[in-house]
Amino acid sequence: MIKFLRNILGLGPAEPINLHKKPVENAVKSVVKPIVGEMVLEGDEMDFTTIYPYLVSKRTKELDLVNELAAVFHETEDIYAPIVQAFIMMDKNKIDDKDEVDLFHLKTSNKDEDDYLKFEEHGLKNLDTLELPFEFWDFSDKTIEYDVLSTPISVLASEKILSKKHMLEAHKMLNSTELLVSIPRKGLIFVCSNLLDKKYIKHFMNLHAYAIVSEKYQEEVLCEDLFVLKDGEITNIMGITQLSDILRKGNV
Repeated sequence: MIKFLRNILGLGPAEPINLHKKPVENAVKSVVKPIVGEMVLEGDEMDFTTIYPYLVSKRTKELDLVNELAAVFHETEDIYAPIVQAFIMMDKNKIDDKDEVDLFHLKTSNKDEDDYLKFEEHGLKNLDTLELPFEFWDFSDKTIEYDVLSTPISVLASEKILSKKHMLEAHKMLNSTELLVSIPRKGLIFVCSNLLDKKYIKHFMNLHAYAIVSEKYQEEVLCEDLFVLKDGEITNIMGITQLSDILRKGNV
């Protein structure tokens, strides 16, 4: 069951209180940039073809989540901040000459759970049809000894983990029945087989940790844990408490 919550928190650097959850043609290849506006829509105003799910940490500075209806995507006792699913509106046909696209936070403070489920239904369908394919990727411009999938840093790259269709394609590309998925920062996703030799799994974990702690990336930290997928769906979590501790100490 999705756990719903209405945030009554002020998000930001302070500890939360009262916590109750290679580009191709037509690809959405825009860089991640802060949300530029908010949308409060009713009834006939709603264009469901532009709605997409959007994963953020509850400490996000991209969205104002106060009083917003959201669903907890991932939360554990040790995690630095819960990951929640909100929604954005984005017209993928309006990418500008800088390969950027305007994003609007779809406000849900005046909505109910039925509205949320309707947004999710349409958002996941739109995500399934998004042209943002996985590519075989080399982290350090040096050949690594196992296959890693990723995409260009893109608006909805991290959200591919929500799409069974996209993740089944990853299974096929890696020829593996079990995947290990990293979504360390907004706009990033990395995938490898979870059936690799332990030394390669350790290497992948190090790549994930580097994406969390490195100053190379300007995008918001999203999730320090790793996800195990079978048949395109999350079946288990690999918690990395050392990264949670680093984030809590403010060393990133």
